[in-house]
Amino acid sequence: RLVLVCDVSRSMQPYAGVYLHLMRATALRQEGFRPEVFAFSTTLTRVTAVLAHRSPELALARANAKVSDRFGGTHLGASIAELLRAPHGSALRGAVVVIASDGWDSDPPDVLAHALARLKRRAAQLVWLNPRAAAPDFAPLAGSMAVALPYCDVFLPAHSLSGLRDLFDALARL
Repeated sequence: RLVLVCDVSRSMQPYAGVYLHLMRATALRQEGFRPEVFAFSTTLTRVTAVLAHRSPELALARANAKVSDRFGGTHLGASIAELLRAPHGSALRGAVVVIASDGWDSDPPDVLAHALARLKRRAAQLVWLNPRAAAPDFAPLAGSMAVALPYCDVFLPAHSLSGLRDLFDALARL
C-alpha cells in the first residue's frame, strides 16, 4: 500500500504542482496497487479520483478545484490526525506513507507529534519530502519539522530531478 500526502499551503506553493503531478503519475500506475492521494492546507482532502484523469492539466485543475483551502494556512498536525480517522485510516495499515511538506505548521508541534506517533504504529514506513531541506544551511528550525524527524524512516529534499531520483531509489529499497 502507498499513501501520498501533499502540503498545498502557501509556503509550498512553488512545489505543490510538481508534487501533485508526481502523485498523479503514481496514482495512474495500475500494476497491482492503487495508491491513495491526499492534499492539505488547513483541512485534508482526498484527491485520488480527480488525479486519476488521463489529462495532466485537467487532473491538476480538478484537484485544485477540490482543495478549496489551497495556498492558505497550514494545519499539518490536524491534517495527519484526520488521515488517521475513518474512512481513510484503514488505508494506512502496513502502508508506505509519503508526506511532501516543508513542515511549517500553525498547529502546536505536540499535535503533529501525537499524530505521527499513531501513524508510525499503523504504517510500515514514513517517507518525508521537504523541498527546503536542499538548502545548504537547512536546519529543522520549524517546531513541527523538528518534531517529525524522529518518526521519519526516510527524509529527502526532493527539490529537483536528482532529488526525485533519490526518492525513487529510497522507495525501491523499502
